[in-house]
Amino acid sequence: MLWLLSFVIIEMKQLPLSNHRQLVLSFLLQHGVVNKSKIGSVITSPPILSRVLESMESDGLLTIKESKIGRKTYKVELTDKGRAVAEQLKKAEDISAGRKVSKFLTDDMKILVYLLNEKETRYESVKERFSGAYGSVSRLKQMKLVGARVDNGKDPSEEIISLTETGMKVAEYLKRIEELLEE
Repeated sequence: MLWLLSFVIIEMKQLPLSNHRQLVLSFLLQHGVVNKSKIGSVITSPPILSRVLESMESDGLLTIKESKIGRKTYKVELTDKGRAVAEQLKKAEDISAGRKVSKFLTDDMKILVYLLNEKETRYESVKERFSGAYGSVSRLKQMKLVGARVDNGKDPSEEIISLTETGMKVAEYLKRIEELLEE
């Protein structure tokens, strides 16, 4: 648990997370893709809302897409990076509120076991299978349990991920634990 908190703190130091940004991240995590005007329920000043959303978009936390059908509207959606940061904030809130934290690393563990069976796979495949893949794969890379390479033979190029030697050992233990629990 201490490792998770330090990871959240590291991420927060790398990204400026004002109260406004935290409100937007929380709102989008809860509601998914929304019209920009809906976010006005948490940030009521239009100039501040526009400034916050633009800076979050430039930091890669969300995308803003203009709808050109009918009246001009803007759809706002979290990117993988934004979702990972929003999930970390939610976990930090859960920890501070004293809620259980036991399931936080479930996706990390599942991805390790999945890679044990698949050997190496496209990052996009992992993303399709696991909703928290961005955060999980980032953590697993930091822990040197997963490695990545770019396959330039495809257009566009693809990121291929696989277990490191240590990752393989950890995944084997996790698989054994999973098998014991199924008995």
